Amino acid sequence: MSNYTAGQGILAKIRFRDGKMPLYDRTYLIVETGDNFIKVLNVSSSEGKESKLQMKSNEPLSQYEPPFKKPSFVKLDSLVRIDNPPSYKILHNGDLLNNADLSNIITKLKEYN
Repeated sequence: MSNYTAGQGILAKIRFRDGKMPLYDRTYLIVETGDNFIKVLNVSSSEGKESKLQMKSNEPLSQYEPPFKKPSFVKLDSLVRIDNPPSYKILHNGDLLNNADLSNIITKLKEYN
């Protein structure tokens, strides 16, 4: 049983889809949980990356806090499944992303993939 909930933010080093490991902890949004897995999307700060928000693969968060501290977007092309996830650092005391943004992301994720 997973201790995670869809809508939580975590801080972790999770292997990219291309197999490379990030050099530092990054922020992720949990978009799905199961008995022994979670699915996460990479979250990035919007600051200085306004042109990236025009890309179909990136979806801005209208109300990013909680669980993130800065204006942010998710990368729809970064979906990763983690089986038997370890204990990652949960952001903002486990507070969830607002339902409207989470529902929008899940819908866009289904359209994107």
